[in-house]
Amino acid sequence: MRYRLTPDADADIAHVLRQTRKLFGKPQVSIYADIIDRGIAMVAEDPSRPVCAERNEIRPGVKSFHLELVKRRRHSASHLLYFMEAKAADGATEIVVIGVVHENMEPKRKLSRVLRVVDSEGAVDEKPQTGPR
Repeated sequence: MRYRLTPDADADIAHVLRQTRKLFGKPQVSIYADIIDRGIAMVAEDPSRPVCAERNEIRPGVKSFHLELVKRRRHSASHLLYFMEAKAADGATEIVVIGVVHENMEPKRKLSRVLRVVDSEGAVDEKPQTGPR
């Protein structure tokens, strides 16, 4: 299934990678960028996989996926992808990544603004993506 990122999700990823470089150095940035890309691909491939948790307390239809599941190793990543399925302008179903949030952050508070934007605009006006960023 194709996917797209909201501008907020794209900004989240850029921030995560800047912080990764600052805290862990340049080599770790490539590793973490790959984890994020692979996590997005896994969600787009099967958004109903059992490890994708429904997050109805945030909003019905929102799900999360912990990026440590990409490596299948505890503590290999400390962020979660938050996403939802939506209808694109052409009628196809796609995954919309709405945010990338650290596991210690409160996601409802962090994602409330982007969800208001999605509500007001309907579809997020970004080009669909089908592979690594």
